[in-house]
Amino acid sequence: AKMVEAEDKHSAKRAQLFAASLEAANTPAWGYFGTTGSLAIGDNSYAPKLTKKEPPADGEGGPLRNMVTNPVRKGAATDVYFAFETPLALGDPYVDSGVRDRKGKVWMLDPDAAFKPPGNIKRGGNKLGYQYIPHCDTAKDPKEVKEKYKDYMPPRQIYTTPQKKGGGGVLTRGVLFGFSEERLFPEHVPDDYESAKKQRLKDLEEHKSKLQEAPFKGIDYGNRAFATNAESYHSDIPTHIPREVVPPDTSRRFNHEQAWKPSDPLKKGIIKGTIGGVPEYVEDPYPSGAAVRKKAEVEGPPAFKNGLPNKVCNPMPSVVTNLRNMRNE
Repeated sequence: AKMVEAEDKHSAKRAQLFAASLEAANTPAWGYFGTTGSLAIGDNSYAPKLTKKEPPADGEGGPLRNMVTNPVRKGAATDVYFAFETPLALGDPYVDSGVRDRKGKVWMLDPDAAFKPPGNIKRGGNKLGYQYIPHCDTAKDPKEVKEKYKDYMPPRQIYTTPQKKGGGGVLTRGVLFGFSEERLFPEHVPDDYESAKKQRLKDLEEHKSKLQEAPFKGIDYGNRAFATNAESYHSDIPTHIPREVVPPDTSRRFNHEQAWKPSDPLKKGIIKGTIGGVPEYVEDPYPSGAAVRKKAEVEGPPAFKNGLPNKVCNPMPSVVTNLRNMRNE
């Protein structure tokens, strides 16, 4: 198939719509709140179209086909959507509350009414009536500063040598920062892979040089403390350390059929159980009670008594007895 450039079929309509838009540019209309698909996206008016080969005139036609579909439509035009919906803002009677409740200009009924400012009048602290003029002592005129220091050259502060060039494989003299006075690249030093082993052998030799000819060897076989138990644990107060030896019971006992019971049981009771019987009754020498010494009468007002009791109860018994309760648990 051959690609042929197609003609623009919508050129006249496009020019007509553009002219109409210019005429209605200053005409008041509804505002638009929303986003629609742009007609410019997917416009294929200037795009080349595929022209299919016409079937032969003898009527034979092409091969049989079960289903024929159109090519896929691309873009965001109205003919691409399954169902194109208009924006909800069109025809919406909603009016913003700020515009609806806005108050217009207030017109006084009496044109000679007194003027009322919109807010509080700002009154300054200047009571003398003189206008304040800033001194501008620290302000500098840039032109005067430029003319003053035009021919002045400040002294040099830091002295440096000119920049050294090199690098990227070109390491000339004086380019590197250190190493030597000529600033040459350091010489290659091979790496000793057995440095750890050599260092270990050196440490072992130093350790062995500090050892004695023969290791320390005692004559005691060990398996005991340095002091006896009597020296370590002896005390005049019995501590049961070491544990006291209880002699075994070597008495010969006979297993009786029942427990032993005395032939003459003990006497019980206030009459038979006491030695000498019941004592005789003796009257109380003080029938009214024990002798009480009377206090001497004191003339005058009674003595002052404090209202605070002698025994004050503990206001926090649960806190005081907390440790004791924990031990009991």
